[in-house]
Parts: sequence; C-alpha cells; structure tokens
Amino acid sequence: MSGAPPLSPALLAQLQKLHASPGRHHHTWPRVAALLVESQDIAHAIAEPAPFILAILFHSAVFDRSRPDSAARSAALLRRALPGTPEAVLSRAEALIHALDRQDLPETDDPSLRGDAALLLDMDNAPLGASSAEHAAYEAALRAEHAHMDEDRYAAGRAAALRMMLWRERIFRTDRYHLALERRARRNLEAYLETLCA
Repeated sequence: MSGAPPLSPALLAQLQKLHASPGRHHHTWPRVAALLVESQDIAHAIAEPAPFILAILFHSAVFDRSRPDSAARSAALLRRALPGTPEAVLSRAEALIHALDRQDLPETDDPSLRGDAALLLDMDNAPLGASSAEHAAYEAALRAEHAHMDEDRYAAGRAAALRMMLWRERIFRTDRYHLALERRARRNLEAYLETLCA
C-alpha cells in the first residue's frame, strides 16, 4: 500500500470484516487485495498514489445493491476513518470512489484526476477482458450480488449496460488496458449478451 496514509491494524481489520459481509460475491477483500497488487504494477502511471489506494480500499466498504447510496456511504466512512488526512487527498479519493460507482470519468478540469480515474475504471473492468471462463465467473458473481432482482429485470438492466459499453469506441480508456483486453472483452460481452437475451 505504498503511497497511502498509514492504516491502523484495527482499521484494516474493519475493512476486511466489511468486505466479508453477506451478499458479496465479487466485491470482496480478495478483489481489493488484487487491485492493490495491480496498482503496484502500474504505479509509474498513477499521478497521485495516496488517494488512488484509498479509493481501492474504501470504494466498496459499504455495499448494498438494493440501495443507491453505497458509494456516498463508503466515502463518508473514509472521511470518518482518516480524519487527519489532508482534504485534497480525501476529496480526490472521494471523486475516484464516485467515478467507480458511476462507471464514468469525473467532471473535472484536472487531467491528472481524469487519468487516475481512467486507470482505476480500467482496472475495475479488467474481468470483462479475462478468459471466457473467468468472465463467466465474474458475471455469475455480479448476478449473485443482485439476488434481490428477478431474472427478467436483471437481464434487461445488465444487457443495457453491456450494450452501452459495446457502443463506445473503446471499452478501456487507457492504452495499456485497451491493447491488452479490448478485443477479448468485446467477444465476451457479445457472447454473454446472447445468453442474456435468449
């Protein structure tokens, strides 16, 4: 977690406990750990590491698919948990948390924030370009996290989201992820759409 403000063992234990709460199948602590490892691999490309790492740690700390305010509650938890952290770091981490929630770049004139958000969004969406088996497991985990929705409603919503991704010129915003994962992601999404709409 290089670059992030120091987190106490008690806070890390709290985050791990939150990420082990019932109903989580993809948004788990192992996923957070994997994102942290990946962030080290692309550390040279991250403009401001501290808020980037904090966004990874806290973006799904509060998680309830039946409510629309999980991201806001996660950002509020971040602020309560690290009250001595500079406001600029907290505000930037909060912007990244909301970017992940909306799956869109923040509205800002700061190119470095947009760049960090693009990297984080691509990391988050990397399972779309995984092997077909890994992608299928990812989609199954997402479906399990939406257990409160009936099959038809979930299929319609997920299909609409995937079509919006496919309509974009690029699914992945950064060259690193675009070059590595774009073609396979499009194949995966097209194949999964066929099953959703069958």
